[in-house]
Amino acid sequence: MFFNFVARVLIARFYSPADYGFFNLYFTILSIFASIGAIGLKAGIQRNIAYHLGKDEEEKVPAIIGWGIAISLAGGFVSGMVLFIFANPIASIFSDDPVLGYYFKIAAIAVPFYILTIALESIFRGVQRTKERILFNVLGRNTLILASILIVGSFAFHFEKMMLAVSLSFIFLAISFFIYYLKKRKDILGIKKAFKWDISIGKKLFLFSLPLLLVGLSQRVMGWADTIMIGYFMTEDFVGYYQAAKPLSRFISTALTVTLFIYSPISASLYAKKKIRENQTIYTTITKWLCFGTLPIALTFFFYPRWILNIFGVEYSVAIIPLQILTIVYFINNFMGPNGATLTAYGKTKFLMYATGTAAGLNVILNGLLIPFYDIMGAAIATGVSNLSINTIRVKKLKDISGIHSIRFQVLKPIILSTFLSVLFFYSITYLFAVNIIIVALSGISFYGIFLFSIISTKSFSENDIKLLLLVEKRLGLDLTKIKKILKKFI
Repeated sequence: MFFNFVARVLIARFYSPADYGFFNLYFTILSIFASIGAIGLKAGIQRNIAYHLGKDEEEKVPAIIGWGIAISLAGGFVSGMVLFIFANPIASIFSDDPVLGYYFKIAAIAVPFYILTIALESIFRGVQRTKERILFNVLGRNTLILASILIVGSFAFHFEKMMLAVSLSFIFLAISFFIYYLKKRKDILGIKKAFKWDISIGKKLFLFSLPLLLVGLSQRVMGWADTIMIGYFMTEDFVGYYQAAKPLSRFISTALTVTLFIYSPISASLYAKKKIRENQTIYTTITKWLCFGTLPIALTFFFYPRWILNIFGVEYSVAIIPLQILTIVYFINNFMGPNGATLTAYGKTKFLMYATGTAAGLNVILNGLLIPFYDIMGAAIATGVSNLSINTIRVKKLKDISGIHSIRFQVLKPIILSTFLSVLFFYSITYLFAVNIIIVALSGISFYGIFLFSIISTKSFSENDIKLLLLVEKRLGLDLTKIKKILKKFI
């Protein structure tokens, strides 16, 4: 997330807000067509591998892998071809500048390779491995993109060279990842054949993943409808301004995204073994610490939006209110917990399809109604309402079928207290001192101190938190005896 953030800042610094807007439209269209071509296999592959491993049916895994890669490649080539053919008509929706159509054609070439990377990552995710995601997605992709932007921007090349370099990064990464899979499949995955063609398993995987296509597509619509419709109703400059606020606010969701990567296959495995109570424990503990870790960041973004946006440039201060709105939204998403991933693990893909599709439709309608009157603030409101709606629906469904939920007083107490104390602190420090970058940094640190005080004073620790600490202690080889003794006093 940090690499991605730095890359966006560099583009905003090297090029104009209009070019930055084009860059975000490029990624928007690439992501949408990749979601279509992947046919929901990102979640389908990892869930089915984890599920069958949980039921001790390892012999089915090679077929899931084989069909997963084959369907992903076929869907990727078809989706990329469609985008390449219709690149210019799609681009004309957003801009009169013909160069955008060329950028979309460059994106089309990268689509099948992007989807292949997603499929390969899902395979390793299914066996609860994170190393491959780190190597090829987190570090690999973001390092290549960041290096491309830095080199192209430093030499002041035309912006089209930037788009070419980014697409080449996707291609190189996918080929490298596939070679890695072929070499490591025996040692890591324990399979002799790279592919296996059991038609019944392929059919089952396809039918399970198909509803997730609409889920993924709907999520993309919810994630990018605001950007697309700002480009339609306004100019590419405003796309750039809005896309300064949105990645910043989504930084708050980074912890949830990271957690979902390993939580999803664990949840599917527990469901296969009918261990609902254990899943409830993990769900609640994860959600609590997601909130504990991200509330101080959210408070910093909310109270000092102008200073945070100045990282991109002073002209991006027009996105202050959208940043504040989206900050609240993404923190509440953390508070709701990994509800969508749990429902997927429990096989409720049709419900997710209908719920997410409804929320996506609401998002588009609200964007269409609000952006013409309230500009990018209207886009933020539309995104907020649709995100909160889908999370509320999913939380209720999950509670109804399993009793799992995260809305507990133990989590709410320190959040309410620390928010109240942080408001007092903010108004006190801004009354006494002129705000500058040092005050912003000190405030962020102070918010963590306030939150730690709130957790301790409300006795929000539990035995499960101690168990979590024991696991961290064991994994990292640390001696946390003193910390454990202190925490036990406040359980």
